[in-house]
Amino acid sequence: MAAGTWGRPLTEPCILFLIVLALVTFGVLLVYSASQTVAADDTTHYFPRQAYFAVAGLAMFVVGALVPYRRLNRWWVAGAVLMLTVGLLVLVLFIGSGRGDARRFLGLPLGLHFQPSELAKFAVVIFLAWFYSRPRARPRSFAWSFLPAVGVIALVCGLVVREDFGTAALVGAVAVILCLIAGWRWWFPALILGPAAVGAYVTVWLVPYRLDRLRVWVDPWKYFEGAGWHVCQSLMALGSGGLTGVGLGAGIQKLYIPDNTTDFIFAVLCEEMGILGGIMVIGLFAVFVWRAGKIVRSAPDRFAYLLASGILLVIGLQAVMNIGVVTSALPAKGIGLPFISYGGSSLVMMSFATGLLASIAGRRDAQAARSGPLVHVPARRG
Repeated sequence: MAAGTWGRPLTEPCILFLIVLALVTFGVLLVYSASQTVAADDTTHYFPRQAYFAVAGLAMFVVGALVPYRRLNRWWVAGAVLMLTVGLLVLVLFIGSGRGDARRFLGLPLGLHFQPSELAKFAVVIFLAWFYSRPRARPRSFAWSFLPAVGVIALVCGLVVREDFGTAALVGAVAVILCLIAGWRWWFPALILGPAAVGAYVTVWLVPYRLDRLRVWVDPWKYFEGAGWHVCQSLMALGSGGLTGVGLGAGIQKLYIPDNTTDFIFAVLCEEMGILGGIMVIGLFAVFVWRAGKIVRSAPDRFAYLLASGILLVIGLQAVMNIGVVTSALPAKGIGLPFISYGGSSLVMMSFATGLLASIAGRRDAQAARSGPLVHVPARRG
């Protein structure tokens, strides 16, 4: 455990809070710098909003840490969160707002917006954690495990994919991995690969810009002046920063990067803070994964084990996906960098989820203090 002030060891919740604080601070600074290119009439338009989101996010971390996570392990709580999510996802299809044909946001008072797909990421995790931690759970059963879980996953991903293919892919991947962790038979995922592949093909084929993204991924420079503009400018920004960057706010390449406050903010980071800045942020995510992994391995009960695993998967995989897109290792998906990209819905939800990790760690520490070392709870078989 890391050493804290006056020689005291830092607790796991404190370490998680410091990681989130560092990432959020990076985000506020980078949004301020990048937004100067999109808020010509008011260069501070995005900065105060992201600062408000940051404060709200840190507050939600504290709320999540103080909430006894076991309160989520009730059928009516897991069901209510899932049904609320489904209702909001349906609602956004009809009255949602966004750019172009994509409707991802619901309007709120004070000019704010909420993105239901951000709630969907964790609603599925909470539901599956409850479902597979029930005393009568039978994760290896086709009828009593595979079919109900796939039904929930398909429902949520089906509602999300029309407006947000990247988030649907993330939710689907996290859900399947979590089910395997819970005890699915190894061949269960093979049963959904065919339908999932057909659905992905149809979704990409019916939306021209998604097909363009695949072509750009293969050879971005071939489409430099068209669909490949985002990725090419991002790669140029990555290369122009050098080791230490050109300085915060002094980036030039960011002027040509669309979505530089959201999907491609990591490119702005590398241009202005250099390779070292990029390594620092990746290092923070690596430490987050490491500490969250420790919480998973020593979870005090099965629900905590599955809940912590799901939260770790959501945040870790999303970070990998975003950086993969910025570096052209993956096709563009329209998905932000956790804690850093502009936007309140993602920041608040991920901060609250990380607070739940802190709640699990606090419960574990309290049990360890009373009864000694904890024994890992393995996946249930049967």
